[in-house]
Amino acid sequence: MNFSLKGFFYQVLIDPILSKLHESIISNIDKSQRVIDIACGTGSLSLAVAEKALHVTGIDLSKEIIGTANRSAAKRDAENVKFEYQDASDLSCFKNNEFDIAMTSMAIHQFDADLAIRIMLEMKRISSTIIIVDYNYPMPKGYSRSIAYGIEWLAGGDHYRNFRKYMKKGGLHTFLNESGLTIKSEIIRGNGVFVIVVCG
Repeated sequence: MNFSLKGFFYQVLIDPILSKLHESIISNIDKSQRVIDIACGTGSLSLAVAEKALHVTGIDLSKEIIGTANRSAAKRDAENVKFEYQDASDLSCFKNNEFDIAMTSMAIHQFDADLAIRIMLEMKRISSTIIIVDYNYPMPKGYSRSIAYGIEWLAGGDHYRNFRKYMKKGGLHTFLNESGLTIKSEIIRGNGVFVIVVCG
């Protein structure tokens, strides 16, 4: 597997920012559960959850980033986690309620709204519990907000446009309502920048 510049960027700059959020997700996992991580990126969340869960499947639409995740899993000898190249808007390869938990971290905001809803509906189909981490709305003004907007601006293109639409639309709660998901618990983190929701 070849070195991935994109994977390196995420591991060095993005993953450390999200590590505290991952701790909040892990607190909702137990050792008997099968988990799927949607848009898993470099696999940092999947690998952290795998230390506690029975099994974790991580999927992403970037072959390059899946390569990074597989290298990380190999370094850790993580035998209860697998990473697959997969389109999250069509998870027909998985059965209804195949997983105990479907999770996604910092992904919904980067998708077109219709695509985001399709993904969330698929998560709802394959799992009884859904955990989503994304940007909070409204996001309080301040240094943390400026950093968040700066990172999204640097991502550019459709990613940044979709982030702006996500915030204009009212953030994650609007998407949850449109997907028919009911919030069981909610935590705000990162000086009000991030929200973690558990849905049933």
